[in-house]
Amino acid sequence: MKNLRNYTIVLVTLVFFASCEKEQAQGNANTNSMNQATLGEGGSMAQFTILGNYLYTVDYKSLKVFHLADPANPELLETVNLGVGIETIFPQNDHLFIGTQSGVRIYDVTNPRQPEQVSRFDHVTSCDPVVANDEYALATLRGGTPCNGNVNQLDLIDISDITNPTLISSTELLNPYGLGLAENSTDLVYICDGYAGVKAFDISNPEMPEQVMHLEGLDAIDVIPDTDNNLIVLTRQGVYQYYATNPLELTQKSVISVE
Repeated sequence: MKNLRNYTIVLVTLVFFASCEKEQAQGNANTNSMNQATLGEGGSMAQFTILGNYLYTVDYKSLKVFHLADPANPELLETVNLGVGIETIFPQNDHLFIGTQSGVRIYDVTNPRQPEQVSRFDHVTSCDPVVANDEYALATLRGGTPCNGNVNQLDLIDISDITNPTLISSTELLNPYGLGLAENSTDLVYICDGYAGVKAFDISNPEMPEQVMHLEGLDAIDVIPDTDNNLIVLTRQGVYQYYATNPLELTQKSVISVE
């Protein structure tokens, strides 16, 4: 678990610097905005995210809200008790999707200082990273120690009514970890299926997701698609970056080995 956390830090750091380079290249910074946080881009297994001037973090039992008006001195504003088994956090518009060992919780952050739970989707006990777009939330459920249970699957959840998330379909997997929605396709999701590598599923028919790509030879843990047609994959071997202009024909761009 310690190594996994270290790998995640490396991955989020890489994405952070890539985002900074992109902003610099686009010339969108000025004296004031350089001191303002805007958006945190991380994987589905991240335990923190940034929205505007606010940092949201989760630990095993709580959600914390920090104000980043002075990034060198974050101010803790709120601690929300969530119970136990809290694992991941993912932002989508004005909502936070929080993956837990018992389900997905959805919080409204229209008032960024005071997150408010609007709904939850419960499932059997398992590890549960989650991502979302405007229509669906997608969660991988992984059984075994330390997650308990024996379920290994992708759940596709209808969130068109954000107050009443409902299960559309479940797709069997082998050893799923993180996942990410392709930036250049509204119907494609990448899934890190552990020792089975990276898989892509077409979800244009949400009731019957179809596997359309399989990248083998990696023990894959998490994935981040970005807006520049790159795909960053965190594995137990290291951090890989792929060209994903064609999202189903990935070309390796670079790799950083992790010992």
